[in-house]
Amino acid sequence: MTSMADNPGASLMGGVVLGQRFQVVEQKGAGGMGVAYRALDLETRKQVIVKIPQVPATVDLDFEARRRIMGRFDREGRLLNELEHFNIPAVIDRGEYGSVPYLAMTYIHGDKLTKYRQNTVPRLAEFAAIGSSVAKTLAACHSTGIVHRDLKPDNLLVGENGVVYVIDFGIALPLNKDTSRYTRNFVGTDDYSAPERFLGAEPVEQSDLYSLGCVFYHLLTGRPPFVVDGRKTLEKQHLEDSPAPPSRFVADVDPGLADLTLALLEKKMEDRPGIEAVLEVLRPHLPTVGALEPNPVSLPDVTIPYRTPDAVHPPEAAAGHRSTSVRPFRARERRDFLTEADIVEAIRQATFEHDSGDGAAAALILTELRSQAIETFGEGNPKLVPIERALNLLEGR
Repeated sequence: MTSMADNPGASLMGGVVLGQRFQVVEQKGAGGMGVAYRALDLETRKQVIVKIPQVPATVDLDFEARRRIMGRFDREGRLLNELEHFNIPAVIDRGEYGSVPYLAMTYIHGDKLTKYRQNTVPRLAEFAAIGSSVAKTLAACHSTGIVHRDLKPDNLLVGENGVVYVIDFGIALPLNKDTSRYTRNFVGTDDYSAPERFLGAEPVEQSDLYSLGCVFYHLLTGRPPFVVDGRKTLEKQHLEDSPAPPSRFVADVDPGLADLTLALLEKKMEDRPGIEAVLEVLRPHLPTVGALEPNPVSLPDVTIPYRTPDAVHPPEAAAGHRSTSVRPFRARERRDFLTEADIVEAIRQATFEHDSGDGAAAALILTELRSQAIETFGEGNPKLVPIERALNLLEGR
């Protein structure tokens, strides 16, 4: 019978213990460069992520391909050891299981930025918090002489603790003339890659900034700046086309954020703003220490690291309540008034949250609804009666 040690293309089975320390629980995800598993650290009793190389079963037919894959994985481990940053999951241990190398890293309770954006349209403070966290992380990478090369919403995790983490350094490269780059062909994600990447240029910091612009565009509009349209490939669009203004897809886009995003998406590297310029635009929108939480609040609340940094809990700890993004009721179409249909719908939403075991979410929805109803109809209006009744029932009165 063959084992994983004999077949590096195999997957880890639940219950396997790596390095006499990390017990595999389940597979969490797979990408072009690696496969990630949730595991239990038997020493600390904490959850961790264990990552192994993504090795196709056919790789044994191509020794050079296997060498490149293992080389990238080894380089990722070395680069992550050089990067100690609040917004990058820490490497806990490196080792081998049979002939397969593995990385054990901090587990992040949270979701990809892609899913966060599906559930939440970030307001100015939230956009600034996300953008500043990613920009500062890139600055730390670049100051260490490392370019990420695959920055995209799927490689950004929004932790339940409100911290935004940059992950997947599988194709990251040092800026020095490293002879073991293992980069024969283009690697990365077309939707979020800089024009010069398609032309085979050497890795530079400005390419990460272009990808940051693509991430900002996604945050503003819910989509990347270019999509396959049947007329031009993504490569051609990145090389030749100007992205449509974000205001074409969403209303009420802040002009300053739109201008910053489009500036980062300039074709010429020298025309893109540097990280300090990016932070300067975002800084006025960041919440200050001690500021009140957003109203309504969106969970995860990405403003926590800026409002109450001492309250940030460890990334591997699950949130005490409401692990999903919840935004209390807002009048449809951003109206300044309510209709009876709005009230009925909000009470229905609150009832659903309560029946699902999330009384906090239900209370937030009803409290926000009552405030809006008072603004629209005034105190004592009969239209407030069903809202008060629902709140009384929720509080057990």
